[in-house]
Amino acid sequence: MTDNHGINDHNHSCPHEGTFPTMSQFQLGMGTSGTVGLYVTSIMVCLVNATMFAILIRKFLREVPERQVPDLCWVTSLFTAISFFTVLMIYMPRSTEFLLGAYRVYEAMVIGRFVELNLLWHGGEKELMRGLGENPRMRFNLPPCCCCLLCLKNSLVTRDRVKMVRLVVGQMVYIQLFVLFLQLVFQFNDIHDGPLSLSNPHTYVKFAGRISFLFGFWGLFVFFKIEHTFKLLNGFRYVEKFTVMKLILVLFLVQETIIEGLASRGIISCIPHLSGLARGSIINCCMVMVEAFILGVVNFYLYNRHPKVLEKNKRSLKNEMEMEN
Repeated sequence: MTDNHGINDHNHSCPHEGTFPTMSQFQLGMGTSGTVGLYVTSIMVCLVNATMFAILIRKFLREVPERQVPDLCWVTSLFTAISFFTVLMIYMPRSTEFLLGAYRVYEAMVIGRFVELNLLWHGGEKELMRGLGENPRMRFNLPPCCCCLLCLKNSLVTRDRVKMVRLVVGQMVYIQLFVLFLQLVFQFNDIHDGPLSLSNPHTYVKFAGRISFLFGFWGLFVFFKIEHTFKLLNGFRYVEKFTVMKLILVLFLVQETIIEGLASRGIISCIPHLSGLARGSIINCCMVMVEAFILGVVNFYLYNRHPKVLEKNKRSLKNEMEMEN
């Protein structure tokens, strides 16, 4: 009788699986020391990244061509924004679903801005094609779509294909906005998110969003492959800048997917006041805080030491602007 009663008490204290706690439930579930530790650490990481971002903006305004400044601000804001989203998810855990959807929209905008910044660094599409020379070839079957594009293993790099890649990257913002809209519609109709399953409508919406992200990420890899193959930006630390951004985006996606899968299978179990999914979200936030701090410092170093385009690209950019006028 005693054992059964204890089991019933435990089940009663565990919230419904797939739900996120209120602020008071979060504090009860984490305890005073755990709550204070998460609150303080998340704010400190956010402040450090925000300070580095402010220093970069000041440097960009002084040293970088005016046309590049907006895109550079978007790209270098990534770690500050991730830290800020983490703070909100820790302080207001019940809004986690919406915040993750909003983050994916922001993430798509950053990837799109990085691609546009790539073109500015090269001097625009026309100057990029001039720099590639006659009949440039490279493989387009790149991660994460390498198995789907075998027919593009050794293809010409044409201006039409560059435009197509930009379009593939640009679709991410619209698809992620549509995904966020559907998630809000589900929320207002009390269809809350939960573990990944065929009976959960959010699963299909998330799947569409992930497919959109993978194709957009493929477009980002195409521009990386162009630079890696033809090396038009030597001395600009392009590979390092790309790698830092790629790492944080991939880590966030992979961690979130793995944690959702573990929570849906009960491997990450519930505790009083916190569901398994909520505990998984806290684990993810802790890992993201560490990653955002370390990679944010590396990102600051790269853009602080190498904020400018090469002189030949400055001239190319000026020539293209004159041609457009």
